[in-house]
Amino acid sequence: TSNISSDVYISVNSDLQYQTFVGVGASFTDSSGLLFHSLSLGVQNKFVESFFGSSGLEYTLVRVPVACSDFSTRPYSYDDVPGDVELKYFNLTQEDYVLKIPLIKMAQNASTRGLKLVATPWTAPFWMKSNNSTQPGYLHSQYYRAWSNYILKFFEAYNEQGIEFWGLTQGNEFIVPIYFGAFFIMPNMIMLPSQARYWTKAYLGPILRTSDYKHIKILTLDDERPFMSWWSDRMFTDKEAAHYIDGIALHWYFDNNRSISELEQFNKNYPDKFILYTESSINTFQSGGSAVSLGDWSRAVRYINNVFQNFGHWVVGYVDWNIALDESGGPTGPSKVPLEASVIINATKGEFYKQPIFYVLGHFSKFIQPGAKRINVTISQDSISAHGKKFQGEMNVSTTASPFPTRKPDPPSNVVLALATNNPDSSYTLIVYNPRAVPANVIVNDNRLGTFNQTVPPHSLNSFVYW
Repeated sequence: TSNISSDVYISVNSDLQYQTFVGVGASFTDSSGLLFHSLSLGVQNKFVESFFGSSGLEYTLVRVPVACSDFSTRPYSYDDVPGDVELKYFNLTQEDYVLKIPLIKMAQNASTRGLKLVATPWTAPFWMKSNNSTQPGYLHSQYYRAWSNYILKFFEAYNEQGIEFWGLTQGNEFIVPIYFGAFFIMPNMIMLPSQARYWTKAYLGPILRTSDYKHIKILTLDDERPFMSWWSDRMFTDKEAAHYIDGIALHWYFDNNRSISELEQFNKNYPDKFILYTESSINTFQSGGSAVSLGDWSRAVRYINNVFQNFGHWVVGYVDWNIALDESGGPTGPSKVPLEASVIINATKGEFYKQPIFYVLGHFSKFIQPGAKRINVTISQDSISAHGKKFQGEMNVSTTASPFPTRKPDPPSNVVLALATNNPDSSYTLIVYNPRAVPANVIVNDNRLGTFNQTVPPHSLNSFVYW
């Protein structure tokens, strides 16, 4: 009986619409840039087309570190002259001119949908911080204005290179270092909600909104889901600060430690603010083995579950971490924590390998157009769920298999997942994941367009686009 398919009934109702999607993407770190530029020009073009071109995944989001990140081979800022509050010595670095900017321009040229660039600063210059280091420390309040102008100068410098940004996250993981303490060894800046609130309303918000870059969307937090309610309730209850904030940015690492109801509650409390996932990756804490595992479908399954979960609960976009790393998950920065990536570059051979994660993210990027609306899906299925019961109900529910770092992943669910969108060109996209060891006979009923059915293979992710 192991090869007998089971029926899954999916109802699509485009009369019930939810969030508008902005897309899927990845991050242009210094490490990724080093590896990318080790490739020949011909292979570089194939790499860029694979991610951004019309024959590739058509990514639309790119996260760009402001100066160094934990995937930089050295710590640096754009102004390492102590006390230079006027930022007279502010300059971009070789990492920008050689590693980031050329890759951004190639991606822009390859893209037919257009790119939305999101800037993220990991740390202020060491002399602005309490610990006089790029490692985790607080920003001195006397430098709130200088730090805001530093960010503005970053946008000005990139604009001079012909590059415009769509968004800015206020920092990377303001709160996580408090929990990790001395184990958190990477460029970082700690900022509590009360500090971020005052900095936003008194300096960053007014400075950015009265500049030529007033259109740039400001996202707060850029940290883990368990901090979401605690942070947003302290940030958005201040109307002056909330006025400048467009949305909240999240990372996936602790998603299993906090319910998806957090996302629903956030949307209910702050319907004018959007949710963007800005970082996902798999490390040795999660994998329990090597950082990189070539061809590992189980790691892709973690992404499948997480994207379904978040896109099903008001998240508008999803950004993977490093767009590419080497066979050992590096080169790493001071944290020395190697990671998995959707593409692995072998610099010695001058080639790159597409991982299962690449193809998984491709379904959500390629077939859900920017500007698409999530629409209602309900699903009933006659097989046994992971909890030993029949499942029926709105298919905005899934389990994720990527806790960090407290426990190993949960067993994969036997519940078929589905996500549907109404695209700007009037087409509809239905993405279906069958985690079972047997085929599933999917019977789809669209409230406007009728019915179709398709048998999907076991352990498969499937996309249907129809009119």
